[in-house]
Amino acid sequence: MMATTCLVLSAASNGPEGTGGTMIPPTDPEIVVEAEYKSFKAKGTREALELFIARHPDHPLAEKAREDIRRLGK
Repeated sequence: MMATTCLVLSAASNGPEGTGGTMIPPTDPEIVVEAEYKSFKAKGTREALELFIARHPDHPLAEKAREDIRRLGK
């Protein structure tokens, strides 16, 4: 039974035999950071925006987050 399972899994993979399959290509880091910014901004809190800035202090969106904080006025 084990051999049958392994053959099925091997046949289902797209990678070379013995490699475990093809890896999913990495996501574009820029898209991930933008999504994180949008998510934190949607929370509408100073704390969420400060967390974004702490994680990405040199990213151009960090300046937008700083502006968002200033607009909150809290």
